[in-house]
Parts: sequence; C-alpha cells; structure tokens
Amino acid sequence: MGRRKANDPLATAIERALDFGRFVSYGQSWDFVGELDRVKDELDALVGQGEAERAVSLYELFLAGCYEKAEEIDDSGGNLGKFFETLFIAWIAARQQAGLPAQETVRQILGWMKNDAYGFCHAIEGDVARTLNKDGLLLFRSHFQDLFETAFAPYQDEEPRRVYDYPREVFEPLGVLKAIYNARKDIRGYVALCDRISVSPKDCERIATLFRAKRRFADALDWVERGLSLKEERQWGNESSSSLRFMRQDLLEKVGRREEAFQVAWEQFEEYPSEYAYADLMKYAEKEGRTHWHAKALEAAKRTSLSGFIEICVKAKEWGALACHIDSVTRVELESVSHYVMEKTAKGLAKRHALAAAKVYGALGMRIVKSGKSEYYPHAIEHLRRTKRLAEKAGHPDMWSLLVEEVRKDHSRKRSFIGDFEEIAAGRSRRVSDSFEKKAKERWKRQTSK
Repeated sequence: MGRRKANDPLATAIERALDFGRFVSYGQSWDFVGELDRVKDELDALVGQGEAERAVSLYELFLAGCYEKAEEIDDSGGNLGKFFETLFIAWIAARQQAGLPAQETVRQILGWMKNDAYGFCHAIEGDVARTLNKDGLLLFRSHFQDLFETAFAPYQDEEPRRVYDYPREVFEPLGVLKAIYNARKDIRGYVALCDRISVSPKDCERIATLFRAKRRFADALDWVERGLSLKEERQWGNESSSSLRFMRQDLLEKVGRREEAFQVAWEQFEEYPSEYAYADLMKYAEKEGRTHWHAKALEAAKRTSLSGFIEICVKAKEWGALACHIDSVTRVELESVSHYVMEKTAKGLAKRHALAAAKVYGALGMRIVKSGKSEYYPHAIEHLRRTKRLAEKAGHPDMWSLLVEEVRKDHSRKRSFIGDFEEIAAGRSRRVSDSFEKKAKERWKRQTSK
C-alpha cells in the first residue's frame, strides 16, 4: 500500500463510512453504500486536482476496508460488490495518472483477481482492459495469453471443441482474453481466438456487435447467421444468445433486405405474441399494409396467447375487440395473466366496457385471494369493490352474486380478508375508525398551532 500523509482526514472519513463493528442489513445496504460513494467522490476529486498519488494510497485503504467489511453486510443485492468494482477501476486510473509503474499495477490487479474470496472482481476484466493504458494492457493480456497457450498446448492439434469441453485451465484464461478483446473492440484478436476453439453463439453475438458498431453491417449479419445456425446444433448453456434473432431483423434492414426483416418479425410474433413482438412487426411492415397486418396479428395472438392478445389490444387501444374476447374466456383463465398487464386492461375497459372491466377486476382480486398472500389483501379488496360497482353498472349483478358465493364457499377462513369482503358484499363502505379520526384531528391541531 502506497504512502499517504499522516492523519489524512480522508482516511478517517473512509473508516467512519465503513463503520466497522456494525452489521449492515439488506435494507440498509443502499444507504450504506451511498455514504461510501460520497467518500469516493472526494477521492476522485483529488485525482482531478493533481493529487493522484495521495488518492492512490487512499483508494488502496478503501479497497482493503471494503474487503474487511464484507463479513458485516448482507450484500445479496450486490451493492457493496458493485461499489468495489467502481473503486477498483478508479484506483487503476489514479495509479496511471500518478505515473506509477505499469508492471506493479498489473501485478496488484492480478493478485486481487486471484485472491478474490468474495467475488468482487468477478467479470471485472473487461472494465480493467478498458481502463489500462497501452503498457498496462499489454502486460495484462500477455499474462492470460501465456496461461491459455500453456494449458491449450496438448489440444491444439485436435478437432476444436466447445469451450466448456476443455478443462478449467483452458476455458478460464480464454474467457478473460475474449472479454479483453471485446472491451477493446479488437475484432481481429477475438476472431483469431475463435479460429482455434469452437465458436459459440455468444461469441457470434459479440463479434457481430463489434462489426455493427463499425457500421460493417454485412459482416455483422454474417456472424449473426452463423450464431443462429450454431444454436440449432446443441445446447450451449451460458454460451448461448437470446439476442441474435432480434439483431438479425435490424441488420437485414440495414443491408437493404427489409422484406426479410419483416418476415423474421412475423415468424417471431407467431411464435411468441406480445406487445414487443407486435411493435417489431409494425416497425418493419410497409405503411400501406399495416392495417392488414394489425388485423392478422390480432387473429394470430387470439389463437395462441391470451396474454399476448390482451397486451396488443391495450397497446393499440382495441377496446371493443378486447371486451368481446374477454367475454369469451373464463375468469379463471384471466387470473393466469400478469397483474401488470391486467391492471392496464381494466382501467382501459372501465369507461365504455363495464362488464368486461368487472370481469378483469374480479380476476385481479381472486388471483390475490387464491395466492393466500395476506399482505396484498387490501389490493384484492379494492379490485373486488370495483368488480361489484362495474357489474351493477353494466346491469349484470349476477356476476357479482356468483363471485360472492365462490368466496364464501372457498375462502371464508381467510380472516384478514373475509371481514372486509363481507362489508363490500353487504354494500357498506368501511368507515374511518373513531380512534384514528380522533388521533388525526389532534395531530392536525398540533401541527397547525402557532
């Protein structure tokens, strides 16, 4: 650890912020890390003020302190780990600003990566590669290149395998090298690695992205096509890619093959109808044909996906078609659709299609009741209150009557729910309690008195 002046007030600030001896719970971790961020800002300012060498020593104190704190925090949200990464990168930049030897910087980086008991340096190599200067990058890359070449030597004359079919000594440095080439936008280096070991769909996505950034759209499309072909051959695990199909649409348009882009969008929509797939479809449809394809998309979604059909109708404000379809399905079927989609649906239908809205609100309420999650019962009560009001407005009180019978039969033992529900069933609004109203009036009087 580098030198710093004795009794540096920022060292004291670091120790105070880390608050050793106090356990930081999950709920407290955001505020805790927020305070660490404020101290880091002061260290960052030192670098800008020409005190990079002093900042280096303080960054090192801070990094070591974060490791000491790791046992005293519930970091399941990853807040401390993410902060450590930003601090680590700032430390590298400060060392370079201070003109400290690249060899020593890289030696210490590698030491941290090797002795990383808490995973704070996991997948950090890309950010490190982006930050290192020319000399540091050469040393950093050479370390992993040497590890890879040594481990790969027994296999270099064999038929290329999938990356994880090699021993750990091969695939770990290989993964770091790929991250380095990707971070530095080094297409040639990345492709050279892929020529030696079987390329994966994830590799194809990365290389295509690099080509796209250089506006070499045809080359990017070639790699996307290759990745899609590879996906069909086997299971790739975390070496797969879910983005290739969407990239293909965009690149087909970029190279002037808009009709093919549209065909891909339609195929994807038929497979997984959703508002996002619908938006893609309309993006690539010719302007004069959008009405036709809109109607065709609705019919396709209606056949295959209740959720997808609802999402599209809400997005396109097809309230009439949506109300008609909701009438044709059961409330239980509607309960399977996410509350995020259904709440927007109910609000959109309420004004002109009260009966359909009542059915949707009923599904929202009963979904919660059936789940048995008592903390959400107040939401269920509000949904069911709207069900009753809208059913009566639509002239169909029988819908509400049947729901009441169902609740009383199947859910009467849910005490934290049934009392409020019976208030609705009896047509009574829950009044504010006398004790609450009294306390509120007393509080108001105190707050507004001179």
